[in-house]
Amino acid sequence: MAVLGTEALTLSDYRKRINQDGNVADIIEALEGVNPIIDDAVWIEGNLKTGNRTTIRATLPTPSERLINHGIKNSKSTTRQVDDTCIILEDRSEIDVQLIELAKDKQAFRHSEDRAYVQGFANAVAKNMFYGDTESNPFQFNGFSARYNICGGDKNTAGYQTISAGSPGSNTNTSIYIVGWGQRNTVGIYPQGSNAGLSQRDLGEQDATDNEGGKYRVLSTLFTWKCGLSVQDIRSNALLRNIDVSKLGSLTSAQSLEFMKKLTQAKNTIRQLDNKKIKYCMYVSDTVYNFMENYQLDKNNIHITVREFMDQPPIMYFRGIPVKKCDAISEKEAEVTTA
Repeated sequence: MAVLGTEALTLSDYRKRINQDGNVADIIEALEGVNPIIDDAVWIEGNLKTGNRTTIRATLPTPSERLINHGIKNSKSTTRQVDDTCIILEDRSEIDVQLIELAKDKQAFRHSEDRAYVQGFANAVAKNMFYGDTESNPFQFNGFSARYNICGGDKNTAGYQTISAGSPGSNTNTSIYIVGWGQRNTVGIYPQGSNAGLSQRDLGEQDATDNEGGKYRVLSTLFTWKCGLSVQDIRSNALLRNIDVSKLGSLTSAQSLEFMKKLTQAKNTIRQLDNKKIKYCMYVSDTVYNFMENYQLDKNNIHITVREFMDQPPIMYFRGIPVKKCDAISEKEAEVTTA
């Protein structure tokens, strides 16, 4: 993946740059492919010990029309600051030393067992990116759903970027998330002075306790991930919300076309779509992905294309934006209200 700027890197970029023990590369390789949003996200070091503070321009200066022999009043821009807080995810892998003794390649066996924990972290971070909500749970960071939680509003607000697909169901809804990853757009963050991504610490052989209080020896590994999300530009992302998945399979050709028009409307709220330094991706649930792939066969389709690459699975695009399935996206979302 390409480096976007000098500070915003994907985890794959970090793997190529960090020269530590082999565990760093092993961890990042295990994260890749588990959840596409983890692969795509770019990361920057926050400017706070707890996360990152972003200064956002709220209004622009307004020039005045000047007449001969008449002056003008100065104008100025205004700004506001947004603090995004990181969370700490932590877990331990404990493997009975007697089980490891049975393995021919003991180190490889231990790494294979640890990979399950790595995937668990990737799923947890992806879920936070979509549904984290600090207000309802202080142990989460704010994800896209919490930031874009009202449909409709003035330009340069989150509501303007949030479009309703139509009549929502009763907890049978999902959303399409269009995200622009870039250093001045949307980034993953980690606390000032820490490291990006999942860290691993070998705690060596220790005592563990079973459910009945008995002790046995294990090899223990500590995993820690300090992370958050920061939206530098509210108009680098767009969401199509209130998609009732229970109705997608029975839409007529005309209704499917209306759905595509709604998705086009959401896409068109994003500015700088032609900026090559911003990586745009569209994240969808399984049902939405199936609907979009089947829509290719519709006679009205001018929106969905599929490109094939040598030795790679075909990639689906909506108007040039790659479409990716994410297991972390729920199909049981509540209705999002309209402003």
